[in-house]
Amino acid sequence: MKRSLATAALFGAILSAPGVHAQPAQCADAPNQAAGTECAANLFKKADKELNVTYSALLGALPDKGKDYARAAQRAWVDFRDKECVSQTGGGPNQGGTIWPMIYMECQTALTRQRVEELKAQVKCPGGDLSCSP
Repeated sequence: MKRSLATAALFGAILSAPGVHAQPAQCADAPNQAAGTECAANLFKKADKELNVTYSALLGALPDKGKDYARAAQRAWVDFRDKECVSQTGGGPNQGGTIWPMIYMECQTALTRQRVEELKAQVKCPGGDLSCSP
């Protein structure tokens, strides 16, 4: 009983953490944890696909020199996202319990969606374009 209460408290704290958003009802209403994790994985895959499409559009809008910086920034951002989500979800998969993969992917999805919006703004106003308004 203590473990399930602790897990529920951890899950609640993670969902209220800055930058982490609850899964849509279809994941929260999953019939079991495995289905919830699969749902979260599918949402992350969808967000990651959108990220890749938007990132490709940005690379297409940049001059060659800018592409090198964008690639380096994106690699650093992916590393940041993954480490930030380990931090926000309590320190990694070795914490025990079956809920961790779902909440980790939930964090990845939320941060990925934020990054998509950031990259969309850069596509509209690529680095070095002084005609764009701040």
